[in-house]
This record gives sequence, C-alpha cells and structure tokens, in this order.
Amino acid sequence: MIKSLFKLLVILVLGILIYNYFLGTEQEKQGAKKIFSEMKDVGVAVKDLLKSEKEKFDAGKYDNAVDKIGNVLDGLKRNAKEFDEKYLDRIDELEAKRRELRRALSDYEEESKRITDGRDEFTPKGGQDSSNIKRELEQLLKDTEALINDMESNK
Repeated sequence: MIKSLFKLLVILVLGILIYNYFLGTEQEKQGAKKIFSEMKDVGVAVKDLLKSEKEKFDAGKYDNAVDKIGNVLDGLKRNAKEFDEKYLDRIDELEAKRRELRRALSDYEEESKRITDGRDEFTPKGGQDSSNIKRELEQLLKDTEALINDMESNK
C-alpha cells in the first residue's frame, strides 16, 4: 500500500515537472530545468561512486580486508590460548567463514574476468554482483568485533 502511494507520488511529481518544463511559465520552466540538472548531477555522482567501488573491488580492496581479518583472528587465537580457551571454537568458526569468503572472492574474480577488446573487464558471475560478498564481509567484521568485545569484557 505504501509502496503504491510512493510510486503514485513519484509519477505525480515527475508529471508536474514535465508539464512545467514544456508548458509552464518561464519561472516554472527554469525551476524544472534546475531540478532536472540537479537530478542529472546526482545520477552522475552515483554512477561515479559505483564505478569507484567497482574499481576498488577489482583492485583487491576486499582481498586485503579479508587478509587483515585473518591476521586479527590469528592474534585472537594466540590470546585465547593464553587467556581462555572457551573462545577457540568461535574463533575457528570465524576463521572458517573467512576462508569461505576468500574462496568466494577468488571464484568471483576468476570466473568473472574475461578479455574484451584487449582489456580486462569484470562481469558479474551468473548475474551476481559483488554486493553479496560485501554483505558477507560486513557480517564477518561484525562477528569478529562482537568476539573481541566479549573477550575484553571477560578480562
């Protein structure tokens, strides 16, 4: 219901802008042109942001993050052995998730990479984009942070 109302509102606003752009007074035309140019600027900014994130993903930004999480988990494992071994199971689970995420990243990069017109181009594997991998990485970070907080609170 709310979704339908939102769509109706968007269509209504768009209709008013188009009407003002072509049939409105000079002031209304200028206002519509200003809004359209600002929408274009926002679209360009979003496109640039997505392109930047894709380039970072392709350059291995998330590979480095996964490696750093692995280093943190190794340090936690050493501390847990000295401090309290009850955390070792949780650390092992997180390490398994990290390895799985590393494999997913490698699979994504290997199976998505192809040569097109003499340049490397990344295309989503089976229509999959990198957002799923990013979500899994964020969840791994949250789980690791929760473990660290638990360990610190029990010192």
